[in-house]
Amino acid sequence: MSDPRLVRIGELLERFSDGDLTAVDELIAPEYFVHVPADDEPTATQVYGAFAGQLKAAAPDLRIDVLDLAPGPDDVLAGEASISGTWTGDLWGVPPSGQHYEFHVPLRVRSAGDKFAFEVGLDTPGALLILRSLGLVNPPDQMHLPSLHPVVLDDFLVKVLFTGQAGDKECSHLADVAVVRSDATTCDDCAPDEIWPALRMCLICGHVGCCDTSTNKHAKAHWEGTGHPLIRSIRMDEGWIWCYEDNAVFQKRTLIGLAEGLGETL
Repeated sequence: MSDPRLVRIGELLERFSDGDLTAVDELIAPEYFVHVPADDEPTATQVYGAFAGQLKAAAPDLRIDVLDLAPGPDDVLAGEASISGTWTGDLWGVPPSGQHYEFHVPLRVRSAGDKFAFEVGLDTPGALLILRSLGLVNPPDQMHLPSLHPVVLDDFLVKVLFTGQAGDKECSHLADVAVVRSDATTCDDCAPDEIWPALRMCLICGHVGCCDTSTNKHAKAHWEGTGHPLIRSIRMDEGWIWCYEDNAVFQKRTLIGLAEGLGETL
């Protein structure tokens, strides 16, 4: 590693791998790769620092190593990172498997002052493969069933997974939100004996339908039949918002703000 940036990144990742979590704060800039957080948004340092701490608690031998990271166009470093560790502790409520995992993920890095902004280039199938390996998502043939390990995934992770970006996408439909909460425990359209992984509520009219991995996909059918594009998760403590029309995800803090605007509480 002759490039001083590679030397610095390697040194800090080695410190993290050895258990020094403060290395994350020295490594990761407040800004995301292509997004500067607003005043009310968590910084990249905070978000990735929290993830790193959670992963390290679940796998104390967790290592992150850069592989073949090299300068490219616009002086951006591009290559792969290896993430490996033995899951001996709970991860977001999923019990430990005791297995050793190693994942390779595409990585781009640019300098941001004396720190670095990172972009993990996973597509949705690649991210789902990792989540399935860790027990956070059901196997493909069981996606229509309730989760084997019901957990609340961080809504920032959900946003990056399904949109590929840290910032919010443009969406004009948030102004149409009229309903933000529901105590429903069943799908409005499923038969009494049918099952589903999760429920979604229409933020325009309050219709509750089963999710897009269910057998019937009634939430999506409601959008297709009415043109109401906004849904929220009412599963456990989740509150992320999805817009079918704009392929946009908004974190729970957006839902909280909408509730306050309507004079309601979640």
